Amino acid sequence: MTKLLELLVSTAFLLGTSRAFSFSTHERLTSRCTNILTQRFSLPPLFAEQPSGIIGPINENIWEIAAPVRIEGNSLKTWAFSSGTTKRVQVSVKSTGRPIEASVELWQTPSYTPTKFTVKCEDGSENIVHSIIELPEGHPVTVAVYNTEGQEFPMEVSVVDMGNVGSALTAFQGLIPQYIEGGKAVKSYNFGHGVESVEVLLKTNMRNMKAYIEILQGPNEDNEIIEVETDNANMHPFYTVIQTPGGANTLRIVNENSVEFPLEAFVRPFDTVSDEKAEIFNYGGPYF
Repeated sequence: MTKLLELLVSTAFLLGTSRAFSFSTHERLTSRCTNILTQRFSLPPLFAEQPSGIIGPINENIWEIAAPVRIEGNSLKTWAFSSGTTKRVQVSVKSTGRPIEASVELWQTPSYTPTKFTVKCEDGSENIVHSIIELPEGHPVTVAVYNTEGQEFPMEVSVVDMGNVGSALTAFQGLIPQYIEGGKAVKSYNFGHGVESVEVLLKTNMRNMKAYIEILQGPNEDNEIIEVETDNANMHPFYTVIQTPGGANTLRIVNENSVEFPLEAFVRPFDTVSDEKAEIFNYGGPYF
């Protein structure tokens, strides 16, 4: 009887020790996995929010500064700027919830168009287009906006002289660009619910540029498409703010030029809901 009691006591002790060991091991494994996941998916502060003191040149209240001009479908509107007085202009396009299909061109002479871009979106009230066009010094220029949609799809456009506002490249000082090689190389950026809009700057080293930008909210569901073409993306870099409503989105940039013409891309959140949600932004990748 005494031996049986001793056996039961020793067995209970061993079971208790094993259980304590398993609980301790489980806690250590859980803590380690949590640390690994935190390190894997957390992002550097540089890409989670804009650096303090640096503000992009876009003014989202442009509609209050300059009343928008209504452009009917299959119509053209131009804005002329004299030489030497205007360095850059902001072009903003919206609609009352209808699709937008527009072409924006910079005319330097009757036969020379140094930069142009086209934009297509499903809802011009959500996917409002804001862009900056750098103007050449010492030349009178004209900004032309075409509404290439049908007559039943008008849009509203504002074009404003930015005055003494600095260039978009100044706002990205200190950030390292992503190089996108030619030959239809692709770079993608994922961001979540905390990011309401994203700013994009594309430039080259004194070379021409041909790029394709799109916002995806699902497989092959592009809410907005922008195609850019310029003969010197150092003199005429392309800067835009793209709206990202409705949760998780993916921004894809495609270099449609040949292999010998890479481009530099700066991408970061422009308007965020809160710092916590802004950390969902995934800088660079996955590629698809």
